[in-house]
Amino acid sequence: MAEPFACYNRRFYRTLDVASGYTAWAPFYDATMDDRLDLPLLGSLASVDWKRVARAVDLGCGTGRIGVWLKAQGVGRVDGIDISPEMLDRAAAKKVYFRLSRADAAATDLAGEGYDLAISSFAVCHLNELAGFYAEAARLIREDGKIALVDYHPFMVLKGVPTHFNLPTGERVAIANVIHLIGNHVEAGRCAGLSLRELREQLVDAEWVREKPRMASHAGQPVSFAIVWARNNQEGEEA
Repeated sequence: MAEPFACYNRRFYRTLDVASGYTAWAPFYDATMDDRLDLPLLGSLASVDWKRVARAVDLGCGTGRIGVWLKAQGVGRVDGIDISPEMLDRAAAKKVYFRLSRADAAATDLAGEGYDLAISSFAVCHLNELAGFYAEAARLIREDGKIALVDYHPFMVLKGVPTHFNLPTGERVAIANVIHLIGNHVEAGRCAGLSLRELREQLVDAEWVREKPRMASHAGQPVSFAIVWARNNQEGEEA
């Protein structure tokens, strides 16, 4: 069951809804989003053979960071979905997506079973529930496809740290979060007819703290996670 963030909030930043938050963040998102939150996790995944992915869909593609990474790994065609036109404009400027559409990650209107991979990074922590997302991702992939999801670790939001960024004025603002425990992901994935292939967690290490001393209070703690799913009729082969 999803839990509201409000009862765990310790920072009390002014909180924006998802659409307003990413509209405000879009102009400087790429310069302020820390790649260590998701790219090392994606690179560590053993259950996805990126070079064998002919078609992928990036659910909640934002400014296209993940699309750029996918293309660098040898992925073929990549489509992107996001609710923010400002983020989509920046994704389009990167010229790595075959098609970009404005839509909810849990209701894309894309044709089903068309993708080898559905991927999402730091989007699901803003959804009110997981069932719709996993059902949609499962619908989009082929029988031998995979779903790779990276997101904010529930430990951090339970600790009271929201998705947040600094406005040009210096004000720190948050974007509304919903707490989904790892167990919630497991339940939602299984209910969508998926089987778990891999789960990895990213800790804040000493090098990260050296480069960003403000991360010292999170040293040794999980900040993000990656999870890979496949259709239940697979026997563990790579896609």
